[in-house]
Amino acid sequence: MTNENWLIYPTVDLFVYDLADGIGQTEEKISQNRQQFWQKIYGDKLSQPQQAQLEQTETETGDYIDLLGNKQVAEFESPLDGYAYPVKFGDTYAVQFDLSGKIETDSDKKFAPKEIDCLEWLKSTIISRFNQPATIGQSWLVWGELTSGQYALETAKNCYDQLKLVPTAKWDRDLKASGQFLGANFYELWLPPGDRGNISQNYHVLICLFPNSGEASIPTTRQTMTKLYPQFIRLFGYRNKVIWAYHQSRQLKSDLKDASRKIQEIVSQLPEQVNAAKVDLKQLQENLVYCLTIFSIYANYISRLEEQENTIKTNLNNYKKRLKTIAKRMEKPENELDFMTNFSDFAEEKYVTQVKADNRSLSAGLRLLENAIETVEGIIEIERARSDRTLNFTIGTVGVGIGTSGVAASIYASQIKSPASPENPMSANQVLVLSLLLGIAGGLVSAGLLKLFDRIRGSK
Repeated sequence: MTNENWLIYPTVDLFVYDLADGIGQTEEKISQNRQQFWQKIYGDKLSQPQQAQLEQTETETGDYIDLLGNKQVAEFESPLDGYAYPVKFGDTYAVQFDLSGKIETDSDKKFAPKEIDCLEWLKSTIISRFNQPATIGQSWLVWGELTSGQYALETAKNCYDQLKLVPTAKWDRDLKASGQFLGANFYELWLPPGDRGNISQNYHVLICLFPNSGEASIPTTRQTMTKLYPQFIRLFGYRNKVIWAYHQSRQLKSDLKDASRKIQEIVSQLPEQVNAAKVDLKQLQENLVYCLTIFSIYANYISRLEEQENTIKTNLNNYKKRLKTIAKRMEKPENELDFMTNFSDFAEEKYVTQVKADNRSLSAGLRLLENAIETVEGIIEIERARSDRTLNFTIGTVGVGIGTSGVAASIYASQIKSPASPENPMSANQVLVLSLLLGIAGGLVSAGLLKLFDRIRGSK
């Protein structure tokens, strides 16, 4: 074995992030989120009183809540040398799983170099403790001390290979940043999920290798890492939230494109409906209901896409601030962490730019649909007005006819005294027929005049 296959006090940490209470989620869904999160730590062993107590803890004020109170951590069962540390910040649950192997009572063995192939066992042991996938994302941290004369880069490569976390792992492809901080060598590797993949395909690993300064160095290194852990919990949380929000935006974009195709179908049918010789008013009303339904769905998608854009920007800003906070807490210059700004630069260039462009282009579909709705509403109003004019025209014509026949009947009726005779040549039946004929004639004349007036008014 070469030196690069050994590590003193190798430790693996997994940081898991879950959504606690998303926008618009019901109390039932929030309760389900809580239960699924705690199952990662206690499995099915969590009792109702414990769950109620943990729920009460969440109501504490503060941006960062230790969910186990003063106890802080849930120790792994013996002989494992590890624990789970759950917290909540903002709308996010986070838990850190830390494992350094099995408890060693002999200090000589505890701090003796171990073969790096133990990293796969450490990783698998952590994963085996829960079966609920992370809803937002997760990050891995591998750290330890180098032996005397050991090359950090080659050791880091071996650590990544032995971790066996990423399918077809490739160091040259996955290494995104490297640098030195607190005297240790840091290597950040990342394989992001594809736009059409799922969030579980997001692989993020930070390898941190400290130099060895003798037997007393391990307690010092552990103390340094203990101080860094709360900072990493937040830093990795903001990072995973950015990736999660971008991934959410990809699904929303796909849904919006599907809705856009339906909008185009609606718009393409409008000219035919507008120019139709006879408009089906009932069909138009059904089209309007369909348009309004699509509009409601589309507007909701646009709103949610804007939310994801804001989420990306907010968490990206928090990520940058946290890097400054880490440097300040560890009493180091900010530029020593410049290598970790690689992610924020990438996210700014790709994620923010892409989602902003999607918002701008897809919002045009909303305006197009608004125009379509206004057009359909306009056609319906025109058809209703036309129907009303036809009805008024008919009522007016009939009214004039009835009035004319009524007047004629009254005049002739006053002259009828007896059945037809030389002195009274018209009978009642004849008067009725004559009055009807006069009524029809009056109606026709009235209809002609109304049409003429309508044409004159239209020409104006």
